[in-house]
Amino acid sequence: MKKSRFDNSDTRLLIINTISMKYTEAEALRYLLDKGYPLTNITYRRIKHHILEDRTNRLNSIANNGYIDAHLDTIDNLNHIKKEMWLNYDKEQRPYSKVEILTQIANLEPYLSEYYALTKKVIEDKARNNIKTIVSKSQITE
Repeated sequence: MKKSRFDNSDTRLLIINTISMKYTEAEALRYLLDKGYPLTNITYRRIKHHILEDRTNRLNSIANNGYIDAHLDTIDNLNHIKKEMWLNYDKEQRPYSKVEILTQIANLEPYLSEYYALTKKVIEDKARNNIKTIVSKSQITE
């Protein structure tokens, strides 16, 4: 199928915005026009249809890559925050402020624990899904 000059990532992102904002077709076309992307009804419907058909692939991509990257970034950030808190604790002279820093470090621990528990679950789920894929592929070839 031939791609139009409007069938690009900017247009797709704007149409995704119109979907999430629950715009009617007329509202969506006005929004796109205001953003500098004039589309016909047919082109808008075609691109929207492709976006809606592709939702499962987008979710799988986020689940397989984006979620894991965001998850690891959050763990790294929390560990960095914890390290900085300990550095500030060592520099602090006032006992009350030291207690405040220790309290903040203690408050951070449940977040880290939860992320580590989720990491274990993600790894186990991924391993289970890989096993299911291998088993179903071997059943197909039998």
